[in-house]
Amino acid sequence: GKTPGATASVNLYALLEQSKNKGNNINRRRPDGGESSPIIGFADLPGFGYAKLSKDTKESVEEAAERYLGRRRELALGVLLVDSRRVPNADDRAVLAALFDMGVPLIVVATKSDKLKINEVETAMATIRDGLGLPDGQPLRVSGVTGEGVRD
Repeated sequence: GKTPGATASVNLYALLEQSKNKGNNINRRRPDGGESSPIIGFADLPGFGYAKLSKDTKESVEEAAERYLGRRRELALGVLLVDSRRVPNADDRAVLAALFDMGVPLIVVATKSDKLKINEVETAMATIRDGLGLPDGQPLRVSGVTGEGVRD
């Protein structure tokens, strides 16, 4: 659907090497006829923490994510996005635990930090850190609106 946070499928993305010619990389062919190689791949797994999903859909989404993660031995990093304004829940902790059990390096990123008042930021970050048992320095704080944390 079009509702943010309600992704119900695994979406795959790749950052391709830049073409030597001017223009964009819409197709994967290089000027010499070869294929462009992915520099890095991203998998956007279904979000279900605060999405309004039916019980059946939520279970299906969880199963799809577990299947995907279970088959991805080459995972280099797990990034869990959490809303800065929310208290971590059991789903957030379960995702972290699953990735930890798989031996995947983890980082937690707190999004939408621009929606917090300045005097709420540290308390919100401490709530996330404590709620997920994170080390010092996490979560990273980002805002797509202000650009905070994006270039750090």
